[in-house]
Amino acid sequence: MKKKILVSVIVILIIMAIGLAVVLTNNNGKKTETNNNTNSYIPEELNIADENEMSTPADEVEFNRNPKNVTIEILSDTISNTLVEILITDNNVDQYGWGVEFRVQEKVDNEWKDLDYISDDLAWIDIAYELNEDNQLTQKLDIEKYYGKLNNGIYRIVKPVYDNGYVDIYSNEFEIG
Repeated sequence: MKKKILVSVIVILIIMAIGLAVVLTNNNGKKTETNNNTNSYIPEELNIADENEMSTPADEVEFNRNPKNVTIEILSDTISNTLVEILITDNNVDQYGWGVEFRVQEKVDNEWKDLDYISDDLAWIDIAYELNEDNQLTQKLDIEKYYGKLNNGIYRIVKPVYDNGYVDIYSNEFEIG
């Protein structure tokens, strides 16, 4: 029994040695490069960011984007008191991440007021959608799921985006009634 265990250990060590040899050589037989500062393995085709970039906190990264380069349009033929579709156009070089979260605001006495959610137990899935080749994304917003049915009135959609802190981007107005 001890002999079988010894043979198994030797076989495992040989497999590990072969695996290490494969990792240390490029599949094309090219010489492996190492970073002289850390002696760590870096494949030739891997692009390593500058050390200063890697240590920059996410909140300090500068993007080429501005909320003014975004429009959120209500698609008028989709408006109901339970659902609406929006068309997001993001013409920024570094586009925002567009998730499913939204808020609805109602115009009351010429001021915009956030509507209350129907429950405190609601959650948003954390997903980001890609824009199409025209820098656009269409989203169906299930208003009833989060707010119930809208009463007659003037509304707009608010989409929060992260831009070194959260900022709100507003749609055009739409009317229920």
